[in-house]
Amino acid sequence: MRSYILNGFIILLTFIMSGCGGGSGDEETTNEYTDTILPVFENATQFILKENHTYITYIKASSPNPIIYSLTSYKDNALFMLDAHNGLLRFMRSPDFESPQDQDHDNIYQLQVTASDDKDNMTTQEINITIRNIEEASIDDDDDDLIPNNIETLIGSDPLNFDSNNNGILDGFDTEGEKADTFFDMLWHIKSNGTYTNDSGVPTIEGNDLNVTSNYSHYLGYNRGDFITIQVVDYGVDSDHEDIIENMDLSRSFRGSNIGDPSSTFSHGTMVAGIIAARAFNGKGVRGIIPFAKIAGSNWLSSQSIDTLEKVWYSGPGAQEIAVSNNSWGSDFDNDTTYEEIMALGTSELREGKGRIYVFAAGNSREDNRDANLQYIINNRYAIATAALTHENIYASYSTPGSNIFISAYGGEKSSTSPTIGTTTNMGASQNEGTKFTKTTWSEDTEENYTYAMNGTSAAAPMVSAGIGLTLEACPQLNWREVKYLLAKYATKIDETNQEWIQNNAGFWFNRNYGFGLINITGMINSCLNDPISLPDEKNMMQEKSYTNELLQDGATQTYDINMSDTNITVEWIEATIMIDTADASQYDISLRSPNGTEILLIQHESYERSNWMRDGFRFGTPAMIDENSNGTWQIIIEDTKDQDVTGTLNNIKLQIYGH
Repeated sequence: MRSYILNGFIILLTFIMSGCGGGSGDEETTNEYTDTILPVFENATQFILKENHTYITYIKASSPNPIIYSLTSYKDNALFMLDAHNGLLRFMRSPDFESPQDQDHDNIYQLQVTASDDKDNMTTQEINITIRNIEEASIDDDDDDLIPNNIETLIGSDPLNFDSNNNGILDGFDTEGEKADTFFDMLWHIKSNGTYTNDSGVPTIEGNDLNVTSNYSHYLGYNRGDFITIQVVDYGVDSDHEDIIENMDLSRSFRGSNIGDPSSTFSHGTMVAGIIAARAFNGKGVRGIIPFAKIAGSNWLSSQSIDTLEKVWYSGPGAQEIAVSNNSWGSDFDNDTTYEEIMALGTSELREGKGRIYVFAAGNSREDNRDANLQYIINNRYAIATAALTHENIYASYSTPGSNIFISAYGGEKSSTSPTIGTTTNMGASQNEGTKFTKTTWSEDTEENYTYAMNGTSAAAPMVSAGIGLTLEACPQLNWREVKYLLAKYATKIDETNQEWIQNNAGFWFNRNYGFGLINITGMINSCLNDPISLPDEKNMMQEKSYTNELLQDGATQTYDINMSDTNITVEWIEATIMIDTADASQYDISLRSPNGTEILLIQHESYERSNWMRDGFRFGTPAMIDENSNGTWQIIIEDTKDQDVTGTLNNIKLQIYGH
């Protein structure tokens, strides 16, 4: 199978090495193991925990020998995860008081832990955890501090005090104290104040952000205790991270093909997860866009097995409750339909038939003249391909264009030259000293658990995933097609002087660099709440036209008609499969023109290596004609951009229109 790559532009990793040295004879004597001393537990055995919390405690046992912790086969042990080395004990999934999962269904969870050493010394301890009920129903914000009442109850804050620190800052924007987010004012993609957010010396631009904070008075992913769950398909996620641990759902996370801890030494997935759902109001570093959502992690990129991906994307435990799958990776060229076949199942059957949403990074290969429409994995109607913007609301220098791009969000450029994205990274993996070319985090990040240097379409995609999560919290009735329609309808047109903007006959603006524009989360939420959308069932129509070695003239532009006069579909997505026999398929510009005159470039010349890659037909996709009527004559326009070069022959055109 094809190997997929990350769509993160620059990731600077710092590896910390610890050396081992020799010592004196006395030192060696103090390190000798003791054979007969049993480990002694030092932690409590009774815990009372509010529902909807994951973290419990660190199990601790004393012994002169190295200790390994484990769970025995006992009552409710299957509901917990225990780190063998550091003793971190947590629920696999946050307990719900109204739906207890313990064996006796009395909200008292009973488990046994064992501490053992390599001398076969072992001690077992029983632990009881009692879950308490809390108020979850209210999403009102009585003190107007941009924290809903039910979340204030969850975190132990006062829902009637908008400034609990008495520092003149709304609690929802606070960066000081145990209920604050230390670096929230550095997260310009959430709220840009026109300030400096890294060491580039370049300030952000006030107002150039996701404009999402007004929604926080009601929606933060908590969903009245029935958390929105977003999946991060990557090289893994540091599930022990101090700013992610409470939001990890290990019961829906994958380690290989099995449910389990997706932690990895590679930090890319942890950065993605932090953009989505770093925990809010916990006195820690940053905040995700949907900061009380649950993260279901996966280290699929480590193995890239199709069988495993089928579990991750579709058939795994708890799959019905995962709202969005974020995929910050891709390739330069791909014509394998296996991936969309899995997505087709997920969109038709998951979320109780409303469909999971699949979000992808569009790629970071603009400077190599690549085109995102060369990837089947993101040029099908199930995938939402995301482009990256700088703080100036223009496309990033690396962001791959294509007529299949659906939406845009922020990715930034390099942290040494412009504002980039603040997020989590693997604990201790960042660098808080050095020059602007070597630092990756703020000097105040003394533990080096965060980064201000994330960028790429890898950073833009999770912003879209989180925005969709917030929208589904507000309007859970939306199906996958309705989500895409709202993305298109309410996207913000940016970089208005860019010459590639087209307005289709239905009034939608589209651009190969931006899709429909910058995601407008607030517009989507306001629309689905106040003017609910309900798309009719999907329909599709296909027309195919064969040619007998139709010569494509050197340096010429030739137009081919496809008659759709018997159709009456409101367009949502179009696929055009072109079969050209030539040794240099990359010499052609190929465009699609609708009966209403809307024209979009499907593929740009020289976007791939010179080869016969269209000989058996290659499919291109676009949403550019959304809401137009399919009826009439469509046209494929093929321009040979190289006069007196390799000739080619057109053998077949297939046009497939999806809509309602």
